[in-house]
Amino acid sequence: MKHFKLLLPVILLVFVACNNRESKKDENHDDHQKSEMKDEQMDDKEGHEETAAKVQLDNGKKWKANPETITGINNMSTLVQNGITGKVEVAKLYDSLQVEFKAIFDKCTMTGESHNQLHNYLLPLKGQLDNLKAGSSHINTLEEMQEYLITFKNYFE
Repeated sequence: MKHFKLLLPVILLVFVACNNRESKKDENHDDHQKSEMKDEQMDDKEGHEETAAKVQLDNGKKWKANPETITGINNMSTLVQNGITGKVEVAKLYDSLQVEFKAIFDKCTMTGESHNQLHNYLLPLKGQLDNLKAGSSHINTLEEMQEYLITFKNYFE
């Protein structure tokens, strides 16, 4: 019985020590998994951003765009042209372009891959709008926008 009283604390100590080691292994494993998941999410995000900027045709054919999208793009083209020729002040022009850009999103009825491709097309346009708002060279930004808006018909009908 005397040996048992001495042995019991030793067994408990070993048991507690082993459980702590297992617990730390689990924590390290969880941390590792979380770290891997964050890395994968970053890779996915980077991959998504890379592909988002590239508009692709539908097996060599143009995507069908809803009429409101076509109208919005045409309105934006007209506004940009008016900005280049000086018919509209840049501050008013930005606001008008922003309204049209928002309307394209709000009125979009496209679904599936055509919808995804429209978003791919619109992302660079959003960047150009941001440049216009930031006050970078207005004429250069407007000319870039004009050239880009012309490409809409290469991908959508």
